[in-house]
Amino acid sequence: MTNTTLITAIDVGTTKVCVLVAELLDTNHYEILGVGIASSKGLRKGVVVNMVEAKMTIREAIEAAERSSGYEIDSAFVSIAGAHVDAVNSHGVVGISGDSIITQDDVDRALDAARAIVIPHNREVLHIIPRNFIVDGQEGIRMPLGMHGFRLEVEAHIITAASTTVKNLSQCIEDAGVMVEQFVLNPLAASEASLTDTERELGVVSCDIGGGTTDVAIFIEGNVWHTAVLPVGGNNITADVSHGLRLSRTAAEEVKIAHGHACTQEVDSSEVFRVQPFGHDQPI
Repeated sequence: MTNTTLITAIDVGTTKVCVLVAELLDTNHYEILGVGIASSKGLRKGVVVNMVEAKMTIREAIEAAERSSGYEIDSAFVSIAGAHVDAVNSHGVVGISGDSIITQDDVDRALDAARAIVIPHNREVLHIIPRNFIVDGQEGIRMPLGMHGFRLEVEAHIITAASTTVKNLSQCIEDAGVMVEQFVLNPLAASEASLTDTERELGVVSCDIGGGTTDVAIFIEGNVWHTAVLPVGGNNITADVSHGLRLSRTAAEEVKIAHGHACTQEVDSSEVFRVQPFGHDQPI
């Protein structure tokens, strides 16, 4: 993909792999040129459990996106989730260099200072997100560039992931013929796509419920305050329906989609439906 205005994103989920090819129109607007979707195999709760099947699924979705867009994909941004993802808040402090005007180098040094925490050897840093800057004791500063000061502090949200899990997913994508430009935590990507600046400013919880995981991001005063990936999702509901009604997983999924409600008040107490129980000839 030689066109520098084109961006490819790959969402590797428990139930499906989705590939989007978009063209950058301006700073905040994109046009979707192609989409590729394939049912996931070799993945469980956001983690690769079968390298061969996962690679084939990813390749299938990539080829569908290439046919849809008319472009060959050679690199992509990739979302990542799973219970292996963890987050911690950290604090970094540096002195202002030069003529006491804060530059990008000072901000970078403050973030590096916040990053200087003990991280196990089997984990790697995905994101370092500044939540709040403090200049000479003055709090609540969003972006300190150009300000005068002697001491710069930053409160940062540091997101880490299991190194082996990241490498396995990266290997599957590279074996499918695509280079990983950057991994992006799924709840951050979902929040970027669905939330407005006003919602972030007022305070909001973004909850993306997938097949195997539920991805959560909490925003307070416009900043990421907490992120988490819970190892439960829609498949757990399907399993409960299957067990409770003695249905096959396929039938239970159909019942969930056709009759499921998130709000009990939307369901009348007299509402009934008939299903074919697994191993029985008569509906119940």
